[in-house]
Amino acid sequence: MKKVFVSYSGEDREKAAELVDALRKEEDIQVWFDRDEILPGDDFLDEMKEGIEECDKFIICLSPAFDEKPPQSWVRQELRMAILSEYVSGKRIIIPVRLKRGGGIPRELGARAYADISSPQRWEKNFPRLIKAIQK
Repeated sequence: MKKVFVSYSGEDREKAAELVDALRKEEDIQVWFDRDEILPGDDFLDEMKEGIEECDKFIICLSPAFDEKPPQSWVRQELRMAILSEYVSGKRIIIPVRLKRGGGIPRELGARAYADISSPQRWEKNFPRLIKAIQK
């Protein structure tokens, strides 16, 4: 069972939820999604940190909204935690996923390939490739 953490900008919640629903239909994938995992009274940072530390893969959802987020935003903090987790473990866990056209790959991720699911045609082509990357 692969544990997958999904990180996204608040403006992309609906599209991220579609991705999460599709991932949850896969038998061997367990998804960490904030709206399901963080309960009233929980500490956001503690829950995010634990989710990232326990995940096998970390999906960072990219869009123009992500690009506009300041360094202190939750999504940027999650990405920094995942980068640190990669550094400490020596394992590549971060998978960039383009939810919407526009925006770029964060500089911190270098020339890493991404899965573009920004249109129905791109979803059909790239979602199976994303599943393969998760299972790798």
